[in-house]
Amino acid sequence: MVSQQSDPADAQALADLYASVRRLSDIEAVKHLKARYCAACDDDHDPDAVAALFQPGGRWSTSLGDTMCDGLDAIRTHFRGIRASGRIRASTHMVTNPMIEIDGDRATARWSFTMMYTGADTGRYRILGFYDDVMERAADGWRFRSLHSTVFDYVRLEAHDPPWR
Repeated sequence: MVSQQSDPADAQALADLYASVRRLSDIEAVKHLKARYCAACDDDHDPDAVAALFQPGGRWSTSLGDTMCDGLDAIRTHFRGIRASGRIRASTHMVTNPMIEIDGDRATARWSFTMMYTGADTGRYRILGFYDDVMERAADGWRFRSLHSTVFDYVRLEAHDPPWR
C-alpha cells in the first residue's frame, strides 16, 4: 500500500493561492463599495443610501468648505442638505486609477475622480480631485470607516450647442 502524504510545498502553494484569491476578491468588493457610493450620489445624493455604506461612527469629509461629518446621522443630515438645496439637478461621479491596499479586514484606497453636474441654474460644472478612503470589513461586507475628497479644480463649463444639433 502506498502512503499518501501531503507535500509541504503543495500545502504552501494552496495557501498562497487562497491568499491571492482572497486579496483579489477583497479589491473587487472595495471597488464595488465605491461604485455604490457614486451611484448613491448620482441618485440625487440619496442620504440613506450613502449612510448605509459607512461603519457606525464613520467619517465623511471634503476639502470644499472643510466639511466633516462624524457618524451616520451627521452624514445623512449633510446629504439631506445637498438634496434639499436643489443646487444639483443631475450628476455623474467617475472614479479612476484605484490604488487599493488590503491589510486583513482593513483597506485603504486612493482614487482620482471627476464629477460633472448640472446646477439648478442649468449651468454645467466639473469637479476634479482625489478620494482617500479607509474601509473595514463588516459582517455583511466592506464599509467605509472614512471617505475624504480633496478637490483641486472646480469650474463652470462654457455653454455651447452640442455638435449634433
